[in-house]
Amino acid sequence: MKRRIAILGLSGVGKSSLIKGINDTVPLLHLQASDLIKAEQAYQESTPDSSEELRTGAVVDNQLLMIAAYKRKTAATDLPVVFDGHSIIDGLNGLIEIPVSVFSELELDAICYMVADPHLIAERRRADVGRERPHRDVPTLVQHQHLAETRARQVAEAIGCPFILIGDGELGIVVDFISGAGDLAIR
Repeated sequence: MKRRIAILGLSGVGKSSLIKGINDTVPLLHLQASDLIKAEQAYQESTPDSSEELRTGAVVDNQLLMIAAYKRKTAATDLPVVFDGHSIIDGLNGLIEIPVSVFSELELDAICYMVADPHLIAERRRADVGRERPHRDVPTLVQHQHLAETRARQVAEAIGCPFILIGDGELGIVVDFISGAGDLAIR
């Protein structure tokens, strides 16, 4: 059975690295929200926006583009799907919650929320010069991480799927779930 999970967390928490580690163990289709939006923009023959424009632009409208690309890409694979995204976006005018309806369209089997030490997140953001993202102080990252985790829990409950909190490098439980060897449980 092809499993579909979302791994959510703040930008800089280490989602992409974790997913790469999972993919080294279990072949999967890794879909990043921003890449899906850009792909759908290109598919619809518009000029793809930069990651910064996606974060600061019409965030909710961009989710419709993301859903369309997600559905097209997941229909064409038999691999487990790992969606790499956010439950909230740090936009120009504050935090924007991603609507529950977006996640329900993804037909997820589970939602994982990844946490890391806010000092580490801040350092990763500063060190990543290849990507534009907001540089927030540690107290702000503590607050954002808490709000995003709360939102991810709300989304999981609203769409009726398991939620699991994972830390930096904790890939075993996700690997087990994707491979069918285990079930995720609220933690």
